This record gives sequence, C-alpha cells and structure tokens, in this order.
Amino acid sequence: MARDYYDDMHDRNPSRRKRRRGPSKTLLGVIILGIAVCVAVIILWLQFSAALEVKPAQVIESQPPAAEEIVPQPVTPPKPSEPVHQAQRLDVRPPSSKSVQFTSHIVQAGEDLHSIALQYGLKVQTLVSINEIRNVQAVTEGAALKIPDRDGRYYTVREGDMLSTIVRTQNLPFGWVTLQELNGLANEQIKVGDKLFIPDTSSTASSQYTDIAPIQFIRPTPGAIIARFDQESGVRIRTSNDEPIKAAADGEVADTGFEANGQSRYVILSHEGGYRTGYHNLGSVEVIGGSSVVQGESLGLSLEPYLFFSIEQLGIPLDPEQFF
Repeated sequence: MARDYYDDMHDRNPSRRKRRRGPSKTLLGVIILGIAVCVAVIILWLQFSAALEVKPAQVIESQPPAAEEIVPQPVTPPKPSEPVHQAQRLDVRPPSSKSVQFTSHIVQAGEDLHSIALQYGLKVQTLVSINEIRNVQAVTEGAALKIPDRDGRYYTVREGDMLSTIVRTQNLPFGWVTLQELNGLANEQIKVGDKLFIPDTSSTASSQYTDIAPIQFIRPTPGAIIARFDQESGVRIRTSNDEPIKAAADGEVADTGFEANGQSRYVILSHEGGYRTGYHNLGSVEVIGGSSVVQGESLGLSLEPYLFFSIEQLGIPLDPEQFF
C-alpha cells in the first residue's frame, strides 16, 4: 500500500509541473504583447511629434502678414482709448464756446468811453474795469481798448483760492465748471495772480491799455481792506474808533454832512483831473466845505468797524486799490 501511495505521489507531480508551465507561457505572451503595444505607442508619438514640428513652421510663416495688419491697430482699440478720453474731459478741457471772447478797439477821433460802450452794448464800467483805467481822460484817439463780448469784471486769484471757493465768495449763480469754461481754462488749476473773468460785474483787470493818473492817491487809513470794489462804489477799510482819516490827495472839500442813518458823517473831496474821493462812516469831521486840504491831512476821526472809501472820475467809479 505504501508503494501504491508512492506511485500516486509520483503520478501527481508531473501533472503539477504541467500546470505550472502553462501560466509561464501565458505571461510571456502578455509581456510580448505589452512590448508590442509600447513600440506602437512610441511610433505613433514620433509621428505625432513630427506633425507638431511642421505646424509651428507654418504658423511662423504666416505671422509676418498678421504682424503687418496689427501695426496700425494701437489707435483703434476701444478699451485703451477710454481712459484717455476720460482724462481729456477732466484735465484737458478745450476752450468752450461759452468762453468770453475779447476784441481790440482803437479809439477814433471824437470817441469816448460812453460812445464806445454804447457801440458794443456794454456798460462803461466794464470798459473801465477790463482795461484797468485809472484816468478816464487818458482814453484818447489811438488808444487800444480790450473789449469783452459781455459785461463783467476780472477777479485776481489770491492765496488759497479755488474755482469752487471763488464761485461761493463771489455769490455767482453757477458752478465752478461754468467759471472754468467762461475763462477757457484747460483744467481747474489756478495760481495766485491769475485773472478770472466774472460775468455781469466789473472790477480790476489787466489789459493792453496803460494809463497814468495825473495824481497819486494814498490810503486814507492803514487798516486792512475787508470788502473790495464792487463795481459801483468803493472799498471798506477796517478801522477802530477815533482813528485819524487822511486826505488821499491834495484837493478841495466839496461836501460834508451826515449819512442817511443820521449818526455817522462823510467828507467828499474834489481833485484835479475830474477825480473825487469819498470818506464815509466818520465819527467826526474836522474840515469845512470849500476849504483846501493837502495829501495826508486829517479830515476827521473814524468809527469802527470800517471806513468806506471811494474814488471816481467824471462820475465813473474806479477801484481804489489800483492807486495804492
């Protein structure tokens, strides 16, 4: 029985060997197949790569004509141009049709400020202000006058001024953008000393016309000017009580009296060249009508808070600050 068992064992081993050899052949076939697949993939990749290498060459060859078409394009793209236009609207505003326009007028024989103002439909005071006239009698034949296309005055920019603050302090019925347009400004930047045209009023101005007053005026009191020339009258100069008020120039006392309020007093002086000076809001008067005075002579004592001082020539109000 032992032999039979041994024989059985002997018979089983060959069959096991056969079963082990079978999988080895299959595995070899799989490996060979895998190698074949890899080779095929490599071949396909090489062919695909070769095709890709040809395409860039074709693109490169087609680029020059495309580049020629792109060269003129930078002007037209909509997005880059939008910020430029926006900046132009804010900072490089071209002169508007609303801008005040000026012409030059050469005074002819027989003309005077009244006839010239009538010719252009303007107020006499506009011509006086825009041309910084200090001596009306100096407007003679051959003089060049600056003529605006509307009534108005110049405002001299001071320290700390902006267009918006000027609109507010001058009580203008429009905004700072309109003021910018009226003056043909490229932007809202202004500097001390600039002249801005303020419509419908008249004040000091720079001009092509230069004159020389026949007499020189001095300040009647050293206080600060707290209200400037307003087209029709004069300036207010800060004072305290009982300050001496001096004659601005040699002249004659044309009139003295009480103001409409019945409390303060005034003095009017006449001077050569058709000038008259007025001193209002005085506490007392030290001169009498018809008397002569010299420049710097006391006319009376002041009341606080201000002296109202005016200069006119031939009935036309002038800006006192032009003479100081």
